[in-house]
Amino acid sequence: MSLPADLAQALGLSDVWVWVGQLASGAGVWPHLAHPAWLVLWALPLLLLIAQWRRRQTLRHYADASLHPWALVFASAQTTRLRRRALWGLSFVFWLALGLALADPRVPKASDEALQTRPPLLFLIDDSAAMSVADVSPNRLARAVTLVGLLAQNFPDRRLGLMVYADEAGLLLPPAADPSLLPFYLKHIAALPHPLVTPRPSTAFNWIARLPEMQGGAVIWLTSGEAQSFQGALGSQQLAGAAALHQAHIRLIALTLAGQGGPLRQDGLPLKNAEGRLIESTPAPARVAELAKITGGVAGITGTVPSDEKFVREAVAALPNLPPTFALGEQTRSLHALPLVLAWLAAIGVLVAMLAPRIRQVPSVLIMVLAVSLMACVLPAPVWAGASGAWLNQAAEQTQLAAGTAAIKQGNFAEAQVAFGAAKGFAARLGAGVAALRRADAVFAVSQFQMALWLALTPQEQALAAFNLGDALVLTGRYPDALAAFNYVLSLSGAPPTLTDAALVNRDIVEKILQSAAKNGQNSPKFQGHQIAQYGYSVDPAKSKMDQEIQKTDGVLSGSAGSAALTPPPAAPAFVLNEANATSARTKLNLIHDQPAPLLEGLLRQQPYRQPALSPEVPVRPANLPANPAANKGQP
Repeated sequence: MSLPADLAQALGLSDVWVWVGQLASGAGVWPHLAHPAWLVLWALPLLLLIAQWRRRQTLRHYADASLHPWALVFASAQTTRLRRRALWGLSFVFWLALGLALADPRVPKASDEALQTRPPLLFLIDDSAAMSVADVSPNRLARAVTLVGLLAQNFPDRRLGLMVYADEAGLLLPPAADPSLLPFYLKHIAALPHPLVTPRPSTAFNWIARLPEMQGGAVIWLTSGEAQSFQGALGSQQLAGAAALHQAHIRLIALTLAGQGGPLRQDGLPLKNAEGRLIESTPAPARVAELAKITGGVAGITGTVPSDEKFVREAVAALPNLPPTFALGEQTRSLHALPLVLAWLAAIGVLVAMLAPRIRQVPSVLIMVLAVSLMACVLPAPVWAGASGAWLNQAAEQTQLAAGTAAIKQGNFAEAQVAFGAAKGFAARLGAGVAALRRADAVFAVSQFQMALWLALTPQEQALAAFNLGDALVLTGRYPDALAAFNYVLSLSGAPPTLTDAALVNRDIVEKILQSAAKNGQNSPKFQGHQIAQYGYSVDPAKSKMDQEIQKTDGVLSGSAGSAALTPPPAAPAFVLNEANATSARTKLNLIHDQPAPLLEGLLRQQPYRQPALSPEVPVRPANLPANPAANKGQP
């Protein structure tokens, strides 16, 4: 190696030396900044220069011309013009180099075209019993296997993988460049067990999001679109899985392989439950499209095999190629060492200028510059960039809150739940709970409102979170906990009056529900295990029919057969339907109210769930709730 190369390696500038050689040969490219936000540091020396100029102009304006040399003595720092210019110039170079080093300039190790790759593809097939329905020819699973086999022939230059899922996910083949591997695993799918469970694609989504070889790729999702997969808490799990794919920059190309639905089959025969009823499969393609939209992908419904193949091919062709990943050290070279060395040299120059014997007082600004330069020499640029994530992500948090609020106003509660789930704080947890409650996922709403209650700082926020928590607890059947939540709202001194009145009404309704449940429990038969163990029956022996029949026997065995003589019960009169019985039955039927008003109806109409103000600058206010529950009848 040459002396310049050895010197560059000793100073940690080996990547810079290689890049300079590429520029000299005409094969180099200009660097890209990995963290351009750090260039804001360039504004600091400019602001200091403007402040110094304004100070000098103020002194010139208010002092006479004869007093200018005396008034500008401190401004000149009693130094020569050359030293003053050198001090300002070195300070400017230091801040310029420091900002550039923290921005972390990077260049690819090869040209952009050589590093661009086609995104990997992973075929995700629903392997549950819902794929046995024959509403498409020949059935859903057979069509999925046929379609994957045809698509594999169209993508010979891509990395292809295969995964199946039912209630759990199984990776059969990670993305591989060998095109002969996929058909080998594909032919064994029909022999796998197809459990009779509700499909849970969220398990597969979470696994795929953690696969490093799938970053920036696409998932071709062939699903039955079973509606039960999106009900209640399962729907929130699917949304969370789709959000994980979106964060990993993985798109969903979803295709619902289902028609109008039908009975599940096993060995060609329809499946029945324990009651002898057919087990039906109901597809929900709209929910599948909802998940694909969250990831930035597309969704479709099956037609014919050629049309399905064309749909997937066009969706894959629209995927952009993966650009050079500048965050990966194996694909890029970091040039931050060069501006860091320049900043270090400039800091030494500033220190020499400050320690001149004519300087009596070291400015505090230059001391700060020296401290920052020493820290920059010790810490590498990626460390500084990682520490900036806390305040750089504040704008992203506000963007997520605004997106969630807009989605709730538009009625897109699934998108709202995903947007609020990506944010933090009280407003995000409250918004996620409201969106989950609108999606009929009361269990997930309880967890979100509970976290919102923990994060609440003001009595208004605490009352709003506790009130919504009480409503969600009622929907889950946890009436004692709901009663405690409404009592907590009433105990807050700073709670809004409208919210307090609504909590009082809801508390009374919950108390009636608990009293009704307790009364029904007292009248219902109870298990008496100690009586069964002692007497052989579950009621008092003195009042039981069996005991009365035993007392009516002779008490001794008669004859050699050893049979007990029992007194036969009197014969009951036969029932005869006459005009008198019919008139009595009609009279009783007229007295029956066949439409009782449920207790839950009044409770659910106390909270219309209007979206509160979620901006941190504007205090959160509850919805205007009427004190009279009858005033809300007819509202959704």
